Amino acid sequence: MLDVIIPDLTFPMVAYGRNETPWDLRVLLYKGGAGADYRKVFQSIARGALGCPLLERLELVKRIYEEMTASLVKGGARDTARTIFRRLRGFFAWADLHNAELTLEAVEASYRHWCDFLLHRVRLKAIKEDTAHGQALTVSFILGAALERSRPLIETTRVRRPKNAPRAVSAAADKQNLADTFAFGHLLIDVIHSLRLEAIYGTLPVVIRTRDGRSIEQWSGLQPPEMLAVLQSGYPNRFSTAEALQTRAAWEAEHSLRTRYPLFNLRILAELMLFIGQTGMNLAQARNLNVTHYAYESTIDGYKVYAYKSRARKEVLFEIFSGYKPVFEAWLAFRAEIFGKTTDLMFPIIQPMGGKSHSQLDTKKFRGLCKHLGIPWIPPSELRNTRINWLLRESRDPAMTADMAQHLKETLIRVYEKPSQQVAMREIIQFHRKTDPRLGGNIMPCSAPGVCDGVPQPLPSLPPEAPKPDCTHPAGCLFCEQHRDIDSEDYVWSTASMRHLNTLLLHRFRPQGKNKADPAAYVEVVLAVLTSKIKWFENSNSKRKAWVMEALEKVAEGDFHFHWRYLIESAESI
Repeated sequence: MLDVIIPDLTFPMVAYGRNETPWDLRVLLYKGGAGADYRKVFQSIARGALGCPLLERLELVKRIYEEMTASLVKGGARDTARTIFRRLRGFFAWADLHNAELTLEAVEASYRHWCDFLLHRVRLKAIKEDTAHGQALTVSFILGAALERSRPLIETTRVRRPKNAPRAVSAAADKQNLADTFAFGHLLIDVIHSLRLEAIYGTLPVVIRTRDGRSIEQWSGLQPPEMLAVLQSGYPNRFSTAEALQTRAAWEAEHSLRTRYPLFNLRILAELMLFIGQTGMNLAQARNLNVTHYAYESTIDGYKVYAYKSRARKEVLFEIFSGYKPVFEAWLAFRAEIFGKTTDLMFPIIQPMGGKSHSQLDTKKFRGLCKHLGIPWIPPSELRNTRINWLLRESRDPAMTADMAQHLKETLIRVYEKPSQQVAMREIIQFHRKTDPRLGGNIMPCSAPGVCDGVPQPLPSLPPEAPKPDCTHPAGCLFCEQHRDIDSEDYVWSTASMRHLNTLLLHRFRPQGKNKADPAAYVEVVLAVLTSKIKWFENSNSKRKAWVMEALEKVAEGDFHFHWRYLIESAESI
């Protein structure tokens, strides 16, 4: 008789499906339990087929259980906990097979041996490098938390994250990717329009018609009639055509969720994918989204959608484009008519075998539909990624794109942004059109205040101490024949700021390079030109004089032009 009582290692806070086996970490305490069929393992434990629990593992398993429970109670994702449990069972199954110790003291060494085993499988092409890293990282995370490690356990192994550096996408590939995405989006709309309520509850087959004139029949879980002869010829003794026809007729005659759930799931999946493509929400968030009373606020090209709460602050749930609003409202009406108040989920995928609605998304039917029509299947992650990169290409505003995608700008650049040859080519062409006179560009910004044509030409009788114009040094621009003043208040402010910078340089800096002229004379000649320009504006008329007075007041108050501000701040700090 055991002196140690095995504690409860289940997760009552997790909602399970009707036929789903609840999670129980007791399987990790029995040798062979982690690798057994989880649906039958507890029957084997009850009849003693797996022997006694290995009590030396108990303290480790208890700590793992505490960490998983704490994460779930704090609102951690159910799918994450399920992944941890599944990969822990894989690690423990390996340990059972190779007699590795799984105690608090020995688990780190066993983990490193397991990582070597994963790398060996990668070399044998049994698994991919991504798979090995994912498994090792998940187990490292939960073991590190249980052992209270400050350094991730995976960093002590030879398993490394695969180097998948983003490569520049060619213009042709970029266009092809967008074309595939648009074709997939058109199919989503066609499926939604074809699977209306009256069609789903009508006679079988339901025909999905695409905008290019093609069609495909859907039998809602039944085989097409022509398959009856094939089954009869393949199984003449076990297959009765009469019984099959009778069962088929009963199935077609029953207009309920039980018989039409494949069609409903096809419609729900199409709505879900379209929603992700429009909002940029990730799959887990979209599947957990609950229906509420929505309020809309117009933006430039769409709507911000709020959860309406009287006397409460509005919270933006997601943003949609204006063209999607009627489709979204039609889906809400369709969903309300079918499910009513039986579920709060926005996209309640029907699980005919009693599985939880949060179970892994089954896309097999929709993939088959895409394959039949010759349209590439775009998974949710790629759909979201394409949307983000399209927004980034069109706006060239990482901050706005990151805000719309609901993550940090650093995450956008590090994870989502893909280098694009199309964008690079466009930016290079725009630059040369603006700056190259041979391509129609007349003027370009100077490094000093003003504009020029980008072809430096020294002024005649240039003083020997004056800087030579080279389009790189701001002072040189002042002594170039191509330099032109700008009749604006901003130009006067910039000129006054540049003069203040050179005043600082006169006292604190010496010019770089092998300039044999006197350093003070070098800066003084620059100050003289800047002062003469400011004097000309001041003496020309009252309007320009007001510009000068305003610019001088700003400089005196420390409000410098943005073109010179960082240089002045650097000079003043020395």
